Amino acid sequence: MKPRPTDAEFEELKRKRDASIAASIAKICAEQGWDPAATRVHASHSGECFCACPDGPCQHIWDGPAHVSDDECLHSTTCSRCGAVAAYHDMRCAP
Repeated sequence: MKPRPTDAEFEELKRKRDASIAASIAKICAEQGWDPAATRVHASHSGECFCACPDGPCQHIWDGPAHVSDDECLHSTTCSRCGAVAAYHDMRCAP
């Protein structure tokens, strides 16, 4: 298993990710003739933590408060850094 990246390395990964997202948005806006200033994009969990799973760097720390779904069928933990729900992370990143 590879060692966990340092906080500085995670910051660089986030910077590169954000630059890549911005470039993609600019390209799509140019192709469609849209004003980038008037365009809104949602990128799930792209703020506090860097996550490029599976088997890549993951900055989540799964020691946050418990999460229970509205119907009480899903019980999980959360990331203490960004609030991501571990079960949803696993569903998205499962092989």
